Amino acid sequence: MSIPVRYTFTVLAFIGFIFNYTLRINMNLVITSMVNQTALDIREGKVPDPGQADKDGPFEWDSVLTGDVVGMFFAGYMVFQMPGGRMAEVYGGKRVLTAAMGGISVLTLLIPVAAKAGGAQGYPYLLVIVRVLMGLCEAATFPCITSMLARWAPESERAAMSTIIMSGSQAGTIVGFFVSGVLADWLGWEYVFYIEAGACFIWLALWVWLVADTPQTHPSITKEELDYISAGLPATAASSPPIPWRAIWTSLPFWAIMVSNVGNNWGFHLLMTELPQYLKKNFADMDTSTAVGIWTAIPYGSMWITANILGFFSDWLIRKKYLTTEWTRKVFNSLSHLGPAAALLVIVLFVSNEDKKETLTLVMFTLAVGCMGALYSGFITNPQDIAPNFAGTILGLTNCIGSIPGFVAPAIASAIVVGDDTDVTRWRTVWIITIAILCVEVVQFLVLAKGEPQPWNAPPEGKIQEGTDWVLVCATICPLMCSPNITY
Repeated sequence: MSIPVRYTFTVLAFIGFIFNYTLRINMNLVITSMVNQTALDIREGKVPDPGQADKDGPFEWDSVLTGDVVGMFFAGYMVFQMPGGRMAEVYGGKRVLTAAMGGISVLTLLIPVAAKAGGAQGYPYLLVIVRVLMGLCEAATFPCITSMLARWAPESERAAMSTIIMSGSQAGTIVGFFVSGVLADWLGWEYVFYIEAGACFIWLALWVWLVADTPQTHPSITKEELDYISAGLPATAASSPPIPWRAIWTSLPFWAIMVSNVGNNWGFHLLMTELPQYLKKNFADMDTSTAVGIWTAIPYGSMWITANILGFFSDWLIRKKYLTTEWTRKVFNSLSHLGPAAALLVIVLFVSNEDKKETLTLVMFTLAVGCMGALYSGFITNPQDIAPNFAGTILGLTNCIGSIPGFVAPAIASAIVVGDDTDVTRWRTVWIITIAILCVEVVQFLVLAKGEPQPWNAPPEGKIQEGTDWVLVCATICPLMCSPNITY
């Protein structure tokens, strides 16, 4: 018996998202091996650690420069979210994802050359440009796969398929932190980028060969599977209609997703970018990239496990009619953000400079990130519920705004802990801000979110001219590109 092609699509998309996040976040860890900490300590009048010299990299980048290298990725990531989603709806997700991942791989190969071009002490302009361009390519991936899922995933399998694919992000985070740490210690930091980018090209060949944009265009799909998928997508048109912009911007369920995306990304990206630094600065046994990589990867391993378990569980609740789609999304979205808020609160209350409680801290970070696995059954799947015809555009638009915390949150955290990033009381302020944002996000989603297609999912024909789509996309994106908030 042949394997259903939707399963082939799901598995390959999952592997693609492993590479997506591996190439996205490996810099967060590897940069700790690229910096010459001894030279920085001497420059700042500090006594360098005698054992640090053997672990130092070539670049004298302070926390501001490393923040630029890591954070400016999100400047590009924010800009191209919505156009990427709309391109997937109009031209097909397979092509757009192929182009995006191919671009990311090529740019990753250029990272070592771009880093060295600025010299040991100069500002890494070329590297920052490469990171911005990587963000542009990465921006299309989540909206693109959401658009494809709206055409491949029947309602009874929506959360499970979405979770399996998007939890590749957590698997990629594990690879990006753990494998990158091992490669950096074993072969040197440059080889992290060469090996991981090279492997991605193998996946690209399989993706192009075995995947189609829609079930209707797949050459190997059976009639039975096509009928099954089609029956589970009653609100999805064969081709995407023009975007009903006014209806979208005045829709409260859309704003529920938007605010949730912002709140989630504040917590998620803050932990992703700052956790390696926090562990290395505050715990003496985190003295190698491998050690930091392992203990940064473990929380994301827990997130991958919880995401997949809860994805199947949420579909089961809907299939058995124990909960409506709306309340399933609300319950799991609440878990994905109240869980981390509670774990961070424990750290705030019980961790101090006198006793940093390494074991408790690691357990709480693991629980915090693990609970975030519920987000794939919460707000991130909700665009497919309320607007399957525009799922890519909705996720792209909300991800566009939601990407702002990706560089704002680390910048604020750096400003708070600057001068002494080993001071737990300063980090306590960072965690309290995060707790407040997550709690506000949960309340608004409970009030505003919906679980059924909205009237504007199928606007009346002829009411909106198709040619205005790109004009409005540009009109929305251009102000963001010109915004002073995109730079530090």
